[in-house]
Amino acid sequence: MKTFSRIIAVVMVIAMIAACMTACGKKELKDDRLYGTWKQTDKVDGDWTWVFNEDGTCSLKGDTTGFDSKGTYKLEGEELGKMRVKLDGWSEDKLFTYAVTAKALDLEEAHSSYYCIKQ
Repeated sequence: MKTFSRIIAVVMVIAMIAACMTACGKKELKDDRLYGTWKQTDKVDGDWTWVFNEDGTCSLKGDTTGFDSKGTYKLEGEELGKMRVKLDGWSEDKLFTYAVTAKALDLEEAHSSYYCIKQ
């Protein structure tokens, strides 16, 4: 009986350690408010259309510039507010700081700034 109790105790300890290790994994950030089509109208930079899909794909089209590219985006950091975007038409990916409400999306990057309205 003592051997059986020890085996049960060891199995329980292993199960607790496994549960703790899976609970400590990095959680993937999601922000459902980003999904959909966003439009920027700018007198200087022209009109732009961003599309963010639930599967992590995105696109950016310069409606007045002819730029049209597809790519991916991923939220980064410990909490919402940072997004890395990689488009086929860019030479490198860009890290944006973003703020989103039900109707507006602000994207800020070192060389770019977008104020977009939900379509």
